[in-house]
Amino acid sequence: MAHLHQLLQEVALTVRPHRAWMTWNLLLAFVPAVLAVLLFAPPHRRRLGWWLGVAAFVVTLPNAPYVVTDLVHLRHSVTIASSDGVVLGVVLPLYAGFVLAGFLAYLLCTELVLREVRTVRPHARRWVVEGVLHVTSTVGILIGRIARLNSWDTVTDPANTLEQTFQTLTWRWAPVAFVLVLAAVWTTHLVVRTLVEASAAAGRSTWRAVTSGP
Repeated sequence: MAHLHQLLQEVALTVRPHRAWMTWNLLLAFVPAVLAVLLFAPPHRRRLGWWLGVAAFVVTLPNAPYVVTDLVHLRHSVTIASSDGVVLGVVLPLYAGFVLAGFLAYLLCTELVLREVRTVRPHARRWVVEGVLHVTSTVGILIGRIARLNSWDTVTDPANTLEQTFQTLTWRWAPVAFVLVLAAVWTTHLVVRTLVEASAAAGRSTWRAVTSGP
């Protein structure tokens, strides 16, 4: 019992420094997912209000895949961990769950956008739609990570947002950063989508086996 109590204390001490920023970033990550559901899931007409909602969705979309760049904190978290056991049992699962949650929100966004696009262009290729979203998100991530701008700055301080965006995108290392972040976003999205599709297929197979009976 004493060992379990000590372990729980170590877990609490490890999670505590990450609790606030991880919770905040996940809340931001789910904003575009909520907007995507409201905009694209139910029957709708493409009127002015809907397009304004789409604009808000585009602005907030990078918040979801942004979580992959928070892995920059992982090295510090590993360094301050009290033991290798804490690293393997707490730190790595914590970061994995954090990134997974953010990309599940992002996956929901991409799937709903793909469905919306195919209502207009039924033969639209998945990789083209996803590619446009990945590129858009990557630009937003770079602006957020380098210029430290937030989604709402586009409304509250548009002039500074434009200036900081220009400076970020014309930075000498911007092309390198863009390629690295785009690769991370595209790869992580593909991995999460593959896992979700495999889990869904396994679930359907299990359900059929259970319901079909002997």
